Formats: sequence, C-alpha cells, structure tokens
Amino acid sequence: MPIQLRGLLIAVACGLVFGTQMYWIANPEAYPFAYYPAGIGGVILLATPGAGVIVGLIELFSGQPFYQVEEAWGRISGWRKFLFSLLIVLIGGAIAFTIVGVAVM
Repeated sequence: MPIQLRGLLIAVACGLVFGTQMYWIANPEAYPFAYYPAGIGGVILLATPGAGVIVGLIELFSGQPFYQVEEAWGRISGWRKFLFSLLIVLIGGAIAFTIVGVAVM
C-alpha cells in the first residue's frame, strides 16, 4: 500500500474517533456510556487518536513512513528547514485559532 494512502487512512480513521470524542465533550448529554473517563487515563484516551491524526498527516504530506521522517528532515538544507518550520507553525496556528474561534461562537 502506498505511504500516502496509508497516511490518509490513518488520518481519516483517527480523525473520526477524535471528532466523536470532541462531540461527546461538547455535548455530554449525548455520551452513550455510564462511566466518563477522567484523570490521566482520560487524557491519554483523548490524545491517542489526535496523535494518530498527526502521524497520518505527516505520512500523507511527506510521502515517508513516520519513522523515516527525521532522516529526511536532516537532509534538508538550513534555510529550507527554516521556511518549512515557519510554514508549519503558521498553518498550525491558523488552524488552532480557527478551531478556538469557531468553538467560542
């Protein structure tokens, strides 16, 4: 299976799980289970699909398996690393602030 397809599948599957969890947090009356996870276990339960989305997106956009991304990043020249890092931070910040802005409305 191509890496990009695998990354897309991981991102979509984990995104659906993460989105469902966020829906339950926003609408607790729709939560279908009797026990609501709390503490560090609850945080791990919520963070795991979110991390899966990030891994899937990295594989989708880089075309490299996640464990080889560091080697590919090390081969990039310094000024390109700076530009890519800046782009990643700006896009990530824009997405985060957009999500917070929509959630507050």
